[in-house]
Amino acid sequence: MGWEATQGGTALTDKKVKFLNWSVDSVTDWNIKPTCFTEGGQCQKQLDITVYKLPDSVSISYRTYPDPMVEKHHYQLQCLVQNIAPIERLRVTFYKVNTTGEQTELDTQQKSKDNIKTPENGAYTLDFTPSRDDDRAQLWCSAMLDLGPEIPQPPPVMESDRLNITVLYKRQITMSPGCFSMRITEGDTLSLNCSANGNPAPSYDWMIGWLH
Repeated sequence: MGWEATQGGTALTDKKVKFLNWSVDSVTDWNIKPTCFTEGGQCQKQLDITVYKLPDSVSISYRTYPDPMVEKHHYQLQCLVQNIAPIERLRVTFYKVNTTGEQTELDTQQKSKDNIKTPENGAYTLDFTPSRDDDRAQLWCSAMLDLGPEIPQPPPVMESDRLNITVLYKRQITMSPGCFSMRITEGDTLSLNCSANGNPAPSYDWMIGWLH
């Protein structure tokens, strides 16, 4: 019994064995198909082997860099996964977490099956339209390699660094006395409250109108 393969092949052994292990220290042939043979001839069925490789790196970036983001404008983010195999078993997920710690899953993507077993780079894009609630939020992506049901769970996951985003948005008055008229005695104190939020932070002006 022996193994015929581009890597890890073994010659016909003179020992009478019921099984013979095939092993390699490091795969260089990603399409390897070892074949077992005996004195009576080779097996008719080759082993179909899938070699999994975790990515070298996972990164997130803007496809067009905003400086900074503006509320309700459209942007595109890119998650780049370097040197992963097989890429069809990779699932990429985009996430957002706001200033309160609430985490949101924005989108999950997976390449269509192409039966390519060699390591590849994968680029995944996300269309993102920020709101004022996204100011000072963080965005990132994760790459999960699905090893199949035979492999102990959870599957390996690698995350990118996080993008800290700033969102500019129009000022909105949250408290105002509005327009009004009243009588006060000279020397009395009048206290009024006006507040608003916006980015950049709004400035305030008070106006007094005189009736003639």
